[in-house]
Amino acid sequence: MNDIGLSAKSYVIDLAAQHGIRYQETPADRLAVVATRLAGDEVVTDEIEDLIVALKRAQLITGTQMVELLGRYLDETLPVTSRGKPENDAIPGDVLE
Repeated sequence: MNDIGLSAKSYVIDLAAQHGIRYQETPADRLAVVATRLAGDEVVTDEIEDLIVALKRAQLITGTQMVELLGRYLDETLPVTSRGKPENDAIPGDVLE
């Protein structure tokens, strides 16, 4: 992950292409989707997030690198308004009295 000039998306696509990596859903992935839905939530990943998982499964990146890439990618793609201060203006660590 030393291609500083590349976006996370470009880095992931390039690395996957160099090694012929494609995401393939596993039975565990399908189970996770069902379990998440049953818990009342829904997680929708895009093709770049899936490629990052595939790179980890292929042992081309470490778990730490996977988390860093996912974070960097989400920082680059999510609108600023969806990140930042919590809606209730709570500061992490605040204790309710």
